[in-house]
Formats: sequence, C-alpha cells, structure tokens
Amino acid sequence: MPPAQVLQLFHQWASLATLVGPPGHYQRLWTPLTTLWYFIWQWLQPRHTLEAVVTDARRGGADRLNPKNRRLSQRIKSRATTSFCDARQRLPLEWVRDCFLHLAQQLRRLAGQPDPALPVELLDGSTKRLRPYGDIAQAFPAHRTCRPKSYWCVARVLVSFCASTGIAMGALLASIHVSEQAMAVQLMLAAAKRVLYLGDRNFGVWRVVRAARQSGGHALVRLTQARARRLLGKKRLPQFLDLPLLWMASSHDQVDPGLRPEAVPGRLIIIRAMRPGYRPQCLYLFTTLTDGAAYPAQRLLQLYGWRWQAELNFRTVKATMELDQSEAKSADMVRKEFYAGLMAYNLVRGLMTAAAGQTGGSPSQLSFAKVRLLLAAVIVELWMDSISKAACQQRLSWLLTEASAARLPRRAKPRQSEPRAQYHEPQAFPSMKGSRSEARRALKKSLLKN
Repeated sequence: MPPAQVLQLFHQWASLATLVGPPGHYQRLWTPLTTLWYFIWQWLQPRHTLEAVVTDARRGGADRLNPKNRRLSQRIKSRATTSFCDARQRLPLEWVRDCFLHLAQQLRRLAGQPDPALPVELLDGSTKRLRPYGDIAQAFPAHRTCRPKSYWCVARVLVSFCASTGIAMGALLASIHVSEQAMAVQLMLAAAKRVLYLGDRNFGVWRVVRAARQSGGHALVRLTQARARRLLGKKRLPQFLDLPLLWMASSHDQVDPGLRPEAVPGRLIIIRAMRPGYRPQCLYLFTTLTDGAAYPAQRLLQLYGWRWQAELNFRTVKATMELDQSEAKSADMVRKEFYAGLMAYNLVRGLMTAAAGQTGGSPSQLSFAKVRLLLAAVIVELWMDSISKAACQQRLSWLLTEASAARLPRRAKPRQSEPRAQYHEPQAFPSMKGSRSEARRALKKSLLKN
C-alpha cells in the first residue's frame, strides 16, 4: 500500500469518519462522534482526566470534526466536566461496541497485504479491578476469598487478538462468575467469521471447539494430559501421535445456548516441543484442521507458538494502557470505558502496522510505548482549524517515519534470571473488622479523643 494511501486511511479512521452516529440521537453540544473521539483520546494521553478533555476542546482540538458553524471551541462556555460526563453516559453501549468492531476490521487493512487463507486470532482472558460504585457490585460481584467480604469488584475480560498485528478484533466483559469458555463461545458465535482460533489449555474443551466450527472457523487448542488420554481411550500416551478422530460431547461437557450437540471432526496431536535453552515439553493439541498435508504437525506446533503473543498483548493493555482498573461509577460506563480503551489501543497497533509495512518489518519489532507517545503528541494537532491540510499531511508523514524508527533494542545478551524475592518484608497491618465506613468513623473518634 503506498504511503500516501496509508496516511489517508489512518487519518480517516483516526477521526472516526467511517462511523455513523447512533440512530435517534439529535445533535447536542457534544455530538456522539465527538464524544467517542474524546473518549478514545483520553486513553491515548498519559493522564486520563476529564479536565484534560475539556481543556483540549476549548483550545479547539476537535474543531475540524464538527461543521464550521458548530465548532465546539466556540460553543463551549463552561470549564466544568459535567456536560462531557453526561455525553458519555448518553452513548449507547451497543453502538460503542459496534464502533469498536468496525474500527478493528478497518485498521486490520493497514497491514498492506491480503489476508492469508486462514487468519489467526489468539484467545486469552484476564480480569479487571473495579470499585463498588453504583450498580457495579451487582453486575460485577467481588471474587470469593477466605475473607468475609472483599472491597474490590472483579470483571472477567476476554479478548481475541490478531496474531500478525496485535489488534484486538473482539472483546467481551462479564462477571467473574462467567467462565472464559462460555465467553469464548459467545464471542465466536457472534463474530461468525472464518479464522483460526488459538487457545491454551483453558480453552481446550469441546464447547469451544464446537463453537469455532459452528461459526465457520477452526480451532487449535492445547489439551490437558487427562483430556487427551480420555479422547484417545488409552491409559498410556505415545511420544508422538497425529490421529484423526471425532470429539463427542460427554455428559460433563456443557452445551451453551445456540450450540448444536454434534461431534467435531479433528486431529489429536501429541508432539514434543524442543527449544534451545529450555527443557523438552510434551504438548497435547487438538485441531479441526483435518488436512494433514496442508497443516502437518510441525506447522501446527509453530502456529501454537504464536499464542504467547496474547500474554504480551494483555500486558500492554493492562500495564501500558492502564486498563487493569476502572474508576467508573456504573456498570454501563465500565463497559463503554473498556471498549474505548481498546479502540485507543487499536489505533496505536494500527499505526505500528502501517509503519512496519513501509519498512518491510514486523509490528512486533516496534515499541508500543514509544509509538503511543508519538501518536498522543501528534493527535492533538491534527484536527485544529489553525493547522492546514498540507501541514496535517506533513505531520502524519512525520509520524509514520518516526513510528517506523521506534524499534525495540536488540539485546546482545539475554536478560539475566532474577530471583523472585524482595529486599524488605511487606508491612503487616491489622485486619479490618466490619465495613470500611465503620473503620473510618472509629478512626475519626479516636483522633478526636487524642
């Protein structure tokens, strides 16, 4: 793809020009598209504050996103964040999720190369920590612990990452009491696309494999040794095996709503993974790719090796993008904030994909943190009236050049293994009895006495 076309497409998608506003919403001061753009803009900045959004809007940072007679910087009068908060709450959750899916598909095209015969997506799950505000405790209850009651609420997160670009192609947010397997089935049936899903042992169950085939895709999952022995029907497993078989649902397998309880044709593969510097490991894999000539066992082992990228992508989402915890006050806002944060993450991944395509490299060779800082620095200038279109194209060209140069360092020596130990022991605080509000009142009473 030529650089000029890449710049045009990225500018078009970063400004949400391909999206259509939700039906039934009339144009207020904060339009739905402007609100969503600033919702994403928040997660690109080092500090995700509402005051920074209002300051940038008054400065004219989004004037070019609105018609000339309805410039936001000319109409906004107050420095309070109330109007922007109300605009975020008015955004329909389904529309925000549809925008996330649409932008993910569009940004995937920035790779500049046609999709392979069978695109690969990586399934992985994690958790998100929430404060018990509003209805959050009912929608996302706390995790069961040995303590009588936990303060933090926990949400379970499932994301499907593109293996070649790292873009989040699908995501779900649910209660901690909903399993990752049930969420994977729901995500696959809703997506209904022809891709190869890679999953670890947590996804190596019949319901996930059945959902992948029923949605038009394929699956390559790792099995536990006990499940592989049960499928093979033998007590002892060989060192190497590539056997076609039918995976029938047992009495212990759950059949989700919408799943057909049919047998899944596939191959059970037992292979020994050899990696220099590591101990040999025996892997038990099941795949629905029944063509052994097109997908031999060594090729499937190589494909399963990509699954570790999902762990690295989640580390970026939670640590670099700071999506591991939410300060939202309602369950609906938690979900919308999560999808907006993933859209910001996808914009960075899309820029990395476009930059790597110009140099012929891989997006995994670029630094996500450096590219995010570059995008956050330039994106505040792209849609101001004071910037001409020629200057805007110049800044985009500079952004693409700098992003392609933001390579990860090549280490001459591998990192040393660090001991999992601490210098100092953690401070031991007394256990709290009762609620936190009661403890605050008791502390205040003791301070008044002293």
